[in-house]
Amino acid sequence: MELFLILFFLILALLILAVAFQFLSKRESSSAKTMRMVYGIPAGKVIYSDLDRPGKALYSKNLGISGKPDYIVKGRGRSLIPVEIKSGRAQEPHKNHVMQLAAYCYLVEENYHRSVPYGIIVYSDGLQHRINFDKYLRHDLLATVGEMKRALGHDCPKRTHNYKQKCLHCSFSGSCERSLV
Repeated sequence: MELFLILFFLILALLILAVAFQFLSKRESSSAKTMRMVYGIPAGKVIYSDLDRPGKALYSKNLGISGKPDYIVKGRGRSLIPVEIKSGRAQEPHKNHVMQLAAYCYLVEENYHRSVPYGIIVYSDGLQHRINFDKYLRHDLLATVGEMKRALGHDCPKRTHNYKQKCLHCSFSGSCERSLV
C-alpha cells in the first residue's frame, strides 16, 4: 500500500509538472504571436534578431559594408527575409529606408549563402512595405555604395575617437579597419 501511495503521488507530481509546462509553453507562444503582430514579422522561424537581444553585425567583404537588420525570418524553401522596423510613419517607404533594407538583403545573401527574394519595412503604425530585392534594386544598391565610397575617398570612414573601450564594445569592431582593438 505504501509503494502504491508513493507511485500515486509521483505520477500526480509529474502530471502537475506537465500541465504547468504546457501552460508556460502556450503563454510563451502567445507572447511570440503578439510580438509578430506588433512588429509585423512574417510567418516563419526567426533566425536572427537585433531588437530583443543584440545581434551580431553582418559584414560584406565584397562591398565593404556592415549592418544589423532587426529580424531575419526563414521564409519558404531556403529563402531568408530581412525585416526592418522603423519608428516613424510613412504611406510610402522612404528611399533611404529602401536602400538600408537592400543592404540588409545583400548582407544576408553573402553571410548565409541563401537567396533573398524580398525584405519588409514595417513602420510604427503597422503599415508594411514588401520590397522586392530584384536586379534593379541590387543595381541601385551597388551604385549607391560606390558613390558613398567615392565621396569618402576610401573604403572605411575615419574613426572619431581614440578610446579602445569604445572600439571594444562597438558592434562593428569585427569589420572596422581602424578599430583600436
